Amino acid sequence: MRNVLIVARNFAPASHVSVERATKLAKYLPQFGWRPTVLTGQKATVGLAEDPDLLAQVAGIEIIRTRAPEFSMFYGGLGKGSRSPLKRRGVPRRGVLHPKAWLVPDSQVLWYPFAVRAAMRRARSERWHAVVAMSFPPTAILIAHAIAGRLKIPYVIDFRDSWTAYHHAPHRPAPLAEYERRLEARMIRDAAAVVAVDERIVEHALVRIAPADRPPLHVIQNGYDEDDFRGTAAAALPPFSIVHTGQLRRSPRPLWEALTHAMVLRPELRGRVHFWQVGFADERAIPALETPPEGVTVHHVPSVPQREAVSYMLGADLLLVDEFGTIMPSKTLQYLRAARPILAFLDGGGVIREVLRAERQAHLVRRDEPARGGALIASLASAPRASRGEPSAGVAAYSRREVARRFAEVLDSSCDPPDGALPPVEPVGGRNCPAPF
Repeated sequence: MRNVLIVARNFAPASHVSVERATKLAKYLPQFGWRPTVLTGQKATVGLAEDPDLLAQVAGIEIIRTRAPEFSMFYGGLGKGSRSPLKRRGVPRRGVLHPKAWLVPDSQVLWYPFAVRAAMRRARSERWHAVVAMSFPPTAILIAHAIAGRLKIPYVIDFRDSWTAYHHAPHRPAPLAEYERRLEARMIRDAAAVVAVDERIVEHALVRIAPADRPPLHVIQNGYDEDDFRGTAAAALPPFSIVHTGQLRRSPRPLWEALTHAMVLRPELRGRVHFWQVGFADERAIPALETPPEGVTVHHVPSVPQREAVSYMLGADLLLVDEFGTIMPSKTLQYLRAARPILAFLDGGGVIREVLRAERQAHLVRRDEPARGGALIASLASAPRASRGEPSAGVAAYSRREVARRFAEVLDSSCDPPDGALPPVEPVGGRNCPAPF
């Protein structure tokens, strides 16, 4: 059994899609020969809810919690303590005069000294064989880089979101932006391996690195946890219920336009359509969310524990997912496991098209095709309520256990690369792990 240090700014019991990837990885890695220790913040990032069940899932995992002061508390939107019925979690403006434009790599940078110091103290009695940086935020990468360098062990970067090409990245002054791009390339070059949910979120950085110096890139999607579905009953939702779980990033206007078309085609649907938003709503989405078409009832459910969110998925007549640029929301894979009809609004037509186009229950519609979306909804809403089916065989490839198995293979290869696979430039921490216990 080898030991790995996972650097994740947020961890259980904090509840967010970014937290879930780290939590489920820590949960399942021991089954594949890696014992994790998690280095995280003492408190979750401002605005995140909590799910005690997530912490119970990683009972027995050592968690090092350190001070993590953050600048965003001075300018972020309303969080979980908000009195707003919509529980707003806003995204601040990103102009060059915004404080975030001057914080490299991000507003969590003050966590760096506390995290590195805590890890090095623990390293006096704990022997890690590799370090994993869970990004976002990129500060986790800098921390993992520093720890791996001091301990002379390899480190792996896991990108759930892009760094400098992140869709909410601040607009920095040009010299500072160039410095950050160079920093990004250096951190990636020094890694033993890079994992990403989509190769497109790192390709801009890889082209800045000489081919001989690029670390191996492994694409490992997000996924679903079978344990979250086992024994979970479907929520008793009225027909016809459209459900969107997780953060609503953009206006639901394309859905409203599609529903307007659907009610023209099937007037009897008016008053029978329900839209359930389960989780945070971005400030930019709230005005439209509060003004649905006549005949559509909106239900907003603040952030709930994962099992409860799954119950809404299982009880839905139609699950809504909205591609963001070329980014596929990770809830898409949970939707597949729920085996309910899916309406996917396409933006860039990236990885979400590749994942869903072979699935019978998935319907892909461009955001600018309200008539097509409306015809689909009218057809589904007019038919007898479908019984819940079983996921296709291919869906099992996205289970969190399978994700952890593939991640363990990356860690194994980072410690013991095959002959001839070593790059000319040795990463900051070295390639060879200490011998396992």
